[in-house]
Amino acid sequence: MGAATDRAVVVGGRGAVGAMVAQALVDDGRHVQIVDRAGGPAGTLRGDVTAPAAELAHALGAAGAVVLAVPEHVAIDALPVLDELLAPDTVLVETLSVKSGIAAALASWRRPALGVNPMFAPALAMAGRPVVATVHRAGSGVEAFLGALARGGARIERRGAAEHDRLAAATQTLPHASVLAFALALGELDAAGAAPATAPPPHRVLRAVAARVASGEPAVYRDIQVANPYAAQARRALRRALDELDAAAAAPPHEFTALTARARAALSPDLEQDRLVGARVVSAIPTADAPLTAGTEPG
Repeated sequence: MGAATDRAVVVGGRGAVGAMVAQALVDDGRHVQIVDRAGGPAGTLRGDVTAPAAELAHALGAAGAVVLAVPEHVAIDALPVLDELLAPDTVLVETLSVKSGIAAALASWRRPALGVNPMFAPALAMAGRPVVATVHRAGSGVEAFLGALARGGARIERRGAAEHDRLAAATQTLPHASVLAFALALGELDAAGAAPATAPPPHRVLRAVAARVASGEPAVYRDIQVANPYAAQARRALRRALDELDAAAAAPPHEFTALTARARAALSPDLEQDRLVGARVVSAIPTADAPLTAGTEPG
């Protein structure tokens, strides 16, 4: 049986990432079947992709693309089942935040297979934001799927599985660990409640990012810290950097000057652009007499 290229099944389509991908496909003119273990509104197919009943099995067999917006263990457990059901030209798409494990599981996969990872919270608009694409197995369906995301405004960045995970350790694991540690340190200093009244802009920015991470789904942020094979390396680098800062603070002034020079070098070649972004972020911080309220944040 051949796949209908305009039909997609999004497993986990009630979740944040699955819903975002599903909407991008709908906007691109595809018919999308949302699947969720817990069911949902009318049109949502309740089912388990690792043990699909007849209706779900039929939908999977007729799809031109099957998106697994599910945890890693579910995606890997589903592969033998999908290998029996999917048409030869169906593209399999996973949305995991770590690619090494699923890449190994897909080593003998016979169909086109793609990994996508939106490098932003799904509540934000896709337009202009990066989606990292890992092509596990090339095929026309892969390019068609990436084309749909690109037409939805995504900026596609192609990376291999290992490169993706090294990049994610630096761009996700490290900043999340940094701001969570910042929040924990505030608690230890007993300054969490009093600080905002007198806090300078760097504190407000770090506090705002820490609040966003700490208010998110713990399982998602834990996965970024646990599943990525380069995550521990990123946290060790953060610890070493703090040790270096301690040493520089206790040394003559030229040592601290050298440390800040190294920090500038690490931010090259985008130092000036990032400095301008920082200035814009700082200028957007609301004053104490004009606080934000729920519903005014951009996603």
